[in-house]
Amino acid sequence: MNFYFPIRLILFLAIIFITAVVSGCEKRVTESEFLLNTIVDVTIISKDNTDQAMHIAFGAIRNVENLMSSYNNDSEIALINKNAGKSYVKVSPETYNLIKKSIDFSIMTDGVFDISVAPIVDLWGFNQQERHIPSEKELEKALSLVGYKKILLDDKNNSVFLQKEGMKIDLGAIAVGYAVDKAINALKEIGINKALINAGGEIYALGLPKKKKAWRIGIQHPRQKGDLLGSIDIKDNAVSTSGDYENCFEENGKRYCHILNPKTGMPVDKIMSVTVIADNTTDADALSTALMLMKPNEAIELVERLENIECIIVAGTSKKDMKILLSKGLEIITFEEAGYYRFRLRDFNEYNNI
Repeated sequence: MNFYFPIRLILFLAIIFITAVVSGCEKRVTESEFLLNTIVDVTIISKDNTDQAMHIAFGAIRNVENLMSSYNNDSEIALINKNAGKSYVKVSPETYNLIKKSIDFSIMTDGVFDISVAPIVDLWGFNQQERHIPSEKELEKALSLVGYKKILLDDKNNSVFLQKEGMKIDLGAIAVGYAVDKAINALKEIGINKALINAGGEIYALGLPKKKKAWRIGIQHPRQKGDLLGSIDIKDNAVSTSGDYENCFEENGKRYCHILNPKTGMPVDKIMSVTVIADNTTDADALSTALMLMKPNEAIELVERLENIECIIVAGTSKKDMKILLSKGLEIITFEEAGYYRFRLRDFNEYNNI
C-alpha cells in the first residue's frame, strides 16, 4: 500500500469519527483520523484508559508521518530528496532502518519493490489530478533516476545519499504498515491487548474481540466496487491488500494503476489484487505491493520460501478471467454462489495460540 489517496483526501480530510460501545466491563472505542494520506481507524477494547490509549496510538502513527511522509516538506524523506545528487543526509535511526529494510525487500524481490520509483509515479501523474500515459522518451528519462542500487547508505552516520540529482524516494509502500506496527507496539506497552488498526488497508488485529474466536477481515473485490471478494479470520496477525482498483484511470478500455514496475515504468497488468497475511504489518505492506508486480506463480513461490507469510492472489485483468491463487498455508472453507469466499489459515488455531 502507499500514500496515494487523493479522492479520500478531498472527502475525509477533516472528518473524525468516534464511536463507543459498552459491553460488560469492557469498552470498545473506535476513532478515525486522516494520517499518512489515508484514513486510519483505531479500535481499542479495554476496561479503562481508552482515551490515553488512543492518544498514544495516533501519536505513534503521527510520528512516522512527520519523519517519513513525502508529502511533508519538513520530513526526513523530503530532506533526502532535496539533497539528491548533492550530499548525504543524516536521519533518525528509525528512518534509516526502514530505508535499509526497504532495500532488503528490493534484493528479495529482484528489484520489483523499489522506494526510488517516485519519479515514474510523478511522470504518470498519480500524485496529481492530471494523469497521462507517458511517451517512451519520457519513460526512459524517468527510469534513469530509478534504482535501489543508487541509494547509498552510511551505517556509521545513519546517512543516506541519492546518487543522481532528480532522484526521489517514497516510503509509501512500507511506511504505512510500519506505522501500524509502531502503534500496536505502543498499545502493548501500556497493557492494551485487544485492538484493531486499519490504515488504508494495512491492518493489524491484536488479541480477540469479546466472545469471538477471531477478527474477521473483509477483502475488497477488485472488479465489483463496494463488494467483498471474501474474508479471512485472524488474531495477532497483519493483513495488507494492494490492488489495481485504487488510484487508477482507464484509457481506450485499458486500466492503468499507480503500482508501477521500476524496471519498465509500466503499471501492473497480470494481477488485480494481492492480500498478504503476516505476523507484522511492515512486511505485509511491502510484500503486497511487490507481489503485484510479479508473475502469479513467481509470487506464490516467493511467499512459500518465507516464514509466517501467506497470500491470496487474484490474477487476471477482468472478472471474466479472474483466477484465485493461494499459498499453501491457506484454504477456502466456504464459497457462496454470490461469489463470496471464506479464507482461513490452515493452522489457524496453532498459528494464533487459540
